[in-house]
Amino acid sequence: MIEHFIFTISLLLTTLITLLLTFISWRRKSTGNHALYFAICSLTVAIYAFGYAMEIQSETLETAMFWVRFQHWGIEFIAPAWLLFSLSVSGNEKRISKKIIIFLLVVSIILLLISQTLGTLNLGHINPRMDTSGAFTIFTYDRGLYNYISLGFYSICLTASTIVFLLMLFRSAPSFKKQAVIYLIGSVIPWIALIIYSLSLISSNLDFTPIALGISEIIFAFGFIKFGILDIIPLARDTIFENMNNGVLILDMDGRILDFNPALQNIFPEIQKNDVGVTLDIVFSEHPMLINLIEIGQSERIEYQIGKNGDSSFYRINQSFILNNGKFNGKIVSFYEYTSEKKLLNKLEKLATTDSLTGIFNRQHFDELVQKEISRLNRYGGKLSLIMFDLDHFKAINDTYGHIAGDKALTTVCNTFQHMLRETDIMSRFGGEEFLILTPNTGISEAKILAERLRQRLTDIKIQIDDQDLHVRASFGIASITPGEKITLEKFYKMADQATYKAKALGGNRVCIGTAPKTECETTAENLNS
Repeated sequence: MIEHFIFTISLLLTTLITLLLTFISWRRKSTGNHALYFAICSLTVAIYAFGYAMEIQSETLETAMFWVRFQHWGIEFIAPAWLLFSLSVSGNEKRISKKIIIFLLVVSIILLLISQTLGTLNLGHINPRMDTSGAFTIFTYDRGLYNYISLGFYSICLTASTIVFLLMLFRSAPSFKKQAVIYLIGSVIPWIALIIYSLSLISSNLDFTPIALGISEIIFAFGFIKFGILDIIPLARDTIFENMNNGVLILDMDGRILDFNPALQNIFPEIQKNDVGVTLDIVFSEHPMLINLIEIGQSERIEYQIGKNGDSSFYRINQSFILNNGKFNGKIVSFYEYTSEKKLLNKLEKLATTDSLTGIFNRQHFDELVQKEISRLNRYGGKLSLIMFDLDHFKAINDTYGHIAGDKALTTVCNTFQHMLRETDIMSRFGGEEFLILTPNTGISEAKILAERLRQRLTDIKIQIDDQDLHVRASFGIASITPGEKITLEKFYKMADQATYKAKALGGNRVCIGTAPKTECETTAENLNS
């Protein structure tokens, strides 16, 4: 009888533990459906365990049948709840469709209704009776089709759950493997009990399945405390991590990839699931700049561009370290796309820094660039020259041909000169028909050669206005400074302006050099009307 007592106490303890877990997981249902499914699973095990404890204490057939019917309110829903929990907690919640839930629910309800015929039609329990042949009296019956269908349904659900956890163990990142082991062990134990009971390997023919389920629940409870299995981060992974619009990459401190979400694959199609465990420099070998940015470990937001020219996408990259028990054990790198915002910012910046007609820099932005070059020259040395040019007799062009013709002349000159300048040269509209060209690392002799090339090119240009060829000429003035002169921006402009004024005073269409205290001009120049 001691065996009978111990077994009953074990069932009652299982009931208490599973009820406690039901309460805990129900309180955590806001973390996701996994907690809700586990609460249902724990409750059904509690009903099963308590009903079986009362059944083996029954002395009459009628009492035993009542508790058998009571048990089945839990038994028929354990396996489907277990399967739904396994799919949800392993990151496969997308596979849980309404059709699957309805199918599992319909099968469970049909099996429940059949079990409730015990004592009347006995569709599920053929020839029910009390067996007194053993150490103590137990309820028994003859097995029929219902029992094999029920066993098959239970086995299929439990097998599917075990496979899900097994796949999770092999496919998940290292940070989730310990949790996968907990799930897998919890699924295997009920299988062992089911095999023992189905094959009648114990002479007393007692059903240890509810206790085995209770042990599984205890293992899960250990996992809740040790690994935080019901925490939002690991368990809501499918609904949060997988469905994030931002790309997320999780690395360990050695630069190995632990996990990533589908949004990251949309950004970097080359990354695959089997890259988990592979180092960053191998997977992202085509993005050395990105590797460098991540390895530096900047906590502030950084910008990264993928693609070139019109096909470029822009991302803001945020990095944060994973802290566990006071130690850094990983890094989270998130990618937020802001291509549309970047293009808008570039457009606004261009509007703020360029001349609306010619598309070259405006006076305000040009002043900033020149001041930087002067500061750089004074600090590091070198040469710096400034070319000013003013279109000759431009008012006459506007008066004769109209302002549209004048605008066309300005844009044509700017476009022509832009193609003749170096990438380091900077051109700006100084005002009206006056323009400036800043030439870093260029002395006065090189600037003179460039200005003369520009003047010569201008004589070849013919602008067609109303079937007439319009010729445009310009006067050029050059100013140049060297380290140590400590020249101001205003004085630099004034030197170029004085040289340009001298060129215009001499008839235009020529190059003059402004140097303190005099201005030198070319002695030869084409006639303005040539």
